[in-house]
Amino acid sequence: MKKVLIKGSLLLGVIAAYFFLSPVKAVLNYQFNFIATTRFFASSLFDNSTSVAATPLVVRDYLLIDDRLYIFPLDDKVCLPIDVMVVGVDEGFIEVIDTDTRYTISNLTKRSKNLYQYVNSLNDLGTTADFYVIDGDNLNRISQRLLIYYEKV
Repeated sequence: MKKVLIKGSLLLGVIAAYFFLSPVKAVLNYQFNFIATTRFFASSLFDNSTSVAATPLVVRDYLLIDDRLYIFPLDDKVCLPIDVMVVGVDEGFIEVIDTDTRYTISNLTKRSKNLYQYVNSLNDLGTTADFYVIDGDNLNRISQRLLIYYEKV
């Protein structure tokens, strides 16, 4: 936290110098210096965060047949590699919605999320005995973020 405050105050100083001192403005307007300066200030701001697009869901196996995606997880946890909002719940299934696509996740033994709950990617939606099934239109988006763990196969 102290490092971020120091970099933030240094950034404010550089911005003030950019607007009020013409030699600093001449140096920073050069493209390479501008990129190096922004990279220095932004390098440690988001060290602990992970990008959702870069974090795949590791599974034993998956099958994409017609409009159904069968996912065999490493353990009994039901997860998705995308952020979703829960819009329907029942004992055996959860209905979720992404930005513009609705998915139905079935073959659950126990669900762990409630109606209208926002779920971050890779968080548990519930548990399953062997596999879970996802029905929806844009299943390629989910299947592209699945990674088979071949050592467990």
